[in-house]
This record gives sequence, C-alpha cells and structure tokens, in this order.
Amino acid sequence: MTPELRWLTPGDDAAHSALMNEAFSRGRRPAALEFTGALPQDKPRSPKLGFFEAGRLVAAATYHPLHLRWDGGAEIALSGVAGVACAADCRGRGYVARLLAEGLRDARERAQPLSGLFPFSYAFYRKHGWDWVGEQRSYTIALSMIPSYPEGRDTRRYEGMEAVDVVRPIYDAYTQRYRGMTTRTDLDPNYWKGLDHRDGYTTYIYVYRNPATSVDEGYLVFRYPTEGDTATLHEFFALTPSAYRGLLSMLHYYGTQLKHVSWRAPINDPLSLYVQGYDLQTRLIPLFMGRIVSIDQALTALTPSSDLRGRIILGVTDGQVDWNNGVFAMTVEGGQVTVAVTEDTPQVTLDITTLSQAYWGEPSLDRLRAAGRMEVFDETAYQLLAALLPPATCFLQDGF
Repeated sequence: MTPELRWLTPGDDAAHSALMNEAFSRGRRPAALEFTGALPQDKPRSPKLGFFEAGRLVAAATYHPLHLRWDGGAEIALSGVAGVACAADCRGRGYVARLLAEGLRDARERAQPLSGLFPFSYAFYRKHGWDWVGEQRSYTIALSMIPSYPEGRDTRRYEGMEAVDVVRPIYDAYTQRYRGMTTRTDLDPNYWKGLDHRDGYTTYIYVYRNPATSVDEGYLVFRYPTEGDTATLHEFFALTPSAYRGLLSMLHYYGTQLKHVSWRAPINDPLSLYVQGYDLQTRLIPLFMGRIVSIDQALTALTPSSDLRGRIILGVTDGQVDWNNGVFAMTVEGGQVTVAVTEDTPQVTLDITTLSQAYWGEPSLDRLRAAGRMEVFDETAYQLLAALLPPATCFLQDGF
C-alpha cells in the first residue's frame, strides 16, 4: 500500500502521542498521556503533518505559527518546526525529508518567510537547508560567587501567573534589543504558561522596580530543581544595570539553599563585568537553526533605510525547494525591497544555508564570505547586499 501523507486531525491524537512517546520519551506512557481520547481543545492547534503506512502513523512533524521580533520593532512570521519523529522500523525511507519539504511548501502558502528548529543533529538538518543562526552564552555559576547589591532591596516577588501583566512589558521592551525573539503573541505554544507552578514546585518571579521612577526594569523566573543543587533560571531579563544588579542580588540570597545556578543569555550579556572567576563556567552555543522558506517573501519583508538603493543579481542554490533555486534580481529603493526572477548573470552566488544565516545577521555576511561560503563577482553589489543584511545580535529564549 502506498504511504499516505496528510495533515492530522483530532482523531489522530492518540496515534500522534504514541509516536511522540516512542521518539522522545523512550516509550514511556505516563498516565496523563494514556491513549484514550483526543487532546484538550482549549487552545488553537498547531498544524501537524503525518505519514501513514497501512493506516498506521509512522512519521510526523508539527509546525508552530510564530512571530519573531526584527529590526525597528518589526515582526516576521516563522514556522517553528517541532516534534519531528519517525518510527524506528520505518526510518531510512525518506519520510522526514518529505515532511520537511511539504512543511516548507505549506509555510510559503501561509506567508511565513522563515523556518526554525532545534535539531537533534546539525548535520542532518543542514542537508535540508537549515543552518545555525545566532550565538548565546550558557552560564553555570556558584551562587557563593555572586555578590549582593543595594538594588536587591527594590525587588518584589510574585508567584506564578499573577506576574504576567507585570513582566510582559519588560519582555516586550527586551525583545526590541535583539533580532529573533518571539513576540509571545501566538497562543500555541503559550509561553506565558512557563510562569505557572509545575512539577509540584512553586514558580517565583522577582521583579526589579526603579525606586526613582516606579518603573519595572527587569525580572527573573526561579524554580528549585527537582533534584540536585543546581537551579536553572527560565528567564533573566534586565533593561538597566540597576535591574541587573537587583536580580543578581536575589540569586546571592539563594546561596544559603543551593550551590549553583545556570541560565542562558545573549552573547553581549554583562555578567562577566559583575562576576568573574574559575567557578564561572561559560559556554558559547548556537541559538537554534534557521532557514529562509521563500526568498521573495523574506527579502520583501525587510525595511531597509530609505537612503539605501541599488540592484543586486543574486544566484541561489536550494536543493530542497524549487522556488528558491535560481537567479534573483533584488531592487532596493525607498525603504523597500522587490524581488524578481531573472536570467541576468549573478553578481553574488551562495546557497540557501548561507543566505539564511546572513539574513539573521549572526554569523554576518562578511564572516561568511571570509569562510569561503559565497562567490563575489561584483564588489559594489556585494556591499549593497551587506548593507541590506547587516550584522545583528540575535537571541531566542523560547523553545518550540
């Protein structure tokens, strides 16, 4: 029987849960996920695509509709790829490649110019056109190293979801500083539920309020670990140095109960200016993997400076989707970009992974060029492309 590729319906929920448990939970079947019926319908459902063999769901992928913050407060739609799984006895048949290709086609139809995912293997997804974008710091630090500051007196504690209305403006202001953070306006997944109590533990949210202005300028989300003596901060956002010091003070106070704390932060995070020593472990890791879904949609979504103008003939290779494979004439004028297929000779050639990385701005176009990731035949055209795709500091707190 020919395998069937189709979008899942509520009637497929039990089979989908079983496949996810096999792929991500080692076959464990917790009571809450016993296959007795459909999932709760109290929130919008992200589209799920599946392959069926003889009526059995053997491969699936979920596509979350999200929005990322971009330059100047703009937003760009992203298809967040998650839950990519294939039953062990059905691997090696190209099902995942088909799921990814169809997901890109659907994202293009939904006018989602970008796609992103958190990979089990960077090499696997690089073959399909995704590549790493953005870098971040991952900290693990002994709480005994963190000093307290007078600003610690200006923090207030909230518990769980009662903090949403207080911290939302702080988060929104923080996203203006970085390219690629989710706007958290999308309901599925509902990221604000990360503030809620879970696993039998209380979630504590500490908010720093500037005593001079009565403005909230930072917050962190803290939970005790379910085991061990290292707590993981789910969020640490500070808009001012005073807020940063106030939040560090809260971590200092937890030093009587725990030994270490860990969290992720942007590449330009200032922790090392406050704390430094051998017990501060810092790793440099990528944010996630990104991909341009549709070149014309992605480039026309940009809002360049009104004084930037010119024309670039760009040659792109994309082995996964035909609409990105070819030569494109990009015209920049009046704060807008237009894109058209052309038969002109390319001035710059590169593949879709390189263009996707340059689009996010980290790694930068110049860095990619220095690594031999493109060919430049016209320096003026390249400089215009570099101005259109400038370097950026990226960050992404939320998973999907």
